[in-house]
Amino acid sequence: MAVKTMSAVGGEGKFNDGWHELTITHAEYGVYKNVKGDKRYITLHFDGYPDNMDLRIYEVVNKETNEEFKLSGLFKYANAGIMGVLKDPTGKRPVIQYDDEATNLVDRKINVLFYKETKTGNGYTRMFESVAPIEQEGEHLSYTADQVTSIQFGIEKNLEKMLGKTTTTEDVGFNTNATKASTATSDIPF
Repeated sequence: MAVKTMSAVGGEGKFNDGWHELTITHAEYGVYKNVKGDKRYITLHFDGYPDNMDLRIYEVVNKETNEEFKLSGLFKYANAGIMGVLKDPTGKRPVIQYDDEATNLVDRKINVLFYKETKTGNGYTRMFESVAPIEQEGEHLSYTADQVTSIQFGIEKNLEKMLGKTTTTEDVGFNTNATKASTATSDIPF
């Protein structure tokens, strides 16, 4: 017999439910061909995660304004390719000018919500398609802790709706302060 050692803690928590701050290592556009019309998407890979643990975000267009908002939101929240914030002629809604080259996303950090899928019954960890910014001050865009928490809360509600869950004030479902390698709980600190 040999004397051996092992870690006293189990794993890094990389795949736990909840919010994880991730660094994008690769981003690439693709096109999903469908009889209803082709849709562009972008596939993201992250530092410290295997290539098969990627996040694909599809374009979504507002039917009233014909404005794409899902992919543009990714660039906004990643603070990637932002060239400037222009004033809206009405003065109500500033317009963000950005370069949507996928390489602008590389080395940017975003918050990604992990959850256990229930569709297959295997309980695999998945990344939800909506992302949130990290707390940051940028040249053109900045996000406070309160703004990040508010965005995360809205995304959690969308995930719960997708999964068919209902919430009460006692069970919100995710810890909005969870970060990479931390464990999600149902205790909300606010």
